[in-house]
Amino acid sequence: MENNIGWLLSRAAFAWRHAVDHYMADLGLTQSRWIAMLHLDRTGEGCSQKELAGDIGIEQPSLLRTLNLLEEAGLILRKPCPDDARRKTLWFTEKGRELMQAVEARAFEGRQQMLRGLTDEERSVFYVLLSKVIDNANHISTPENS
Repeated sequence: MENNIGWLLSRAAFAWRHAVDHYMADLGLTQSRWIAMLHLDRTGEGCSQKELAGDIGIEQPSLLRTLNLLEEAGLILRKPCPDDARRKTLWFTEKGRELMQAVEARAFEGRQQMLRGLTDEERSVFYVLLSKVIDNANHISTPENS
């Protein structure tokens, strides 16, 4: 059983993203765009492009095209960082904030569907267990543990 946990986690993450794609499609958002917007919302406006890329788990150059498209669509703004002119900070426009409300509503709907059949207690245990696995993995991959 333990031999399949990593595979199942990977499949679950893939299936989860694919299902969310379904809920975001009519909003006109690709996976890279809704992921960037959700992470910006959770990381907090004013974060740098580098911080957002790190939070998503991708390299900054990979994120730049998505940010360019979000900016062209009028959903985000890049502003110079007051402490470091080389850094750009990210902010939602009013249009972006309105779309985030729709994204959150769709994400909630999708989560409810994907967690259908699990009791509140099972959901809570599932959350705690996944959090422990993630914490353990993060502990392994920190430089001081290498």
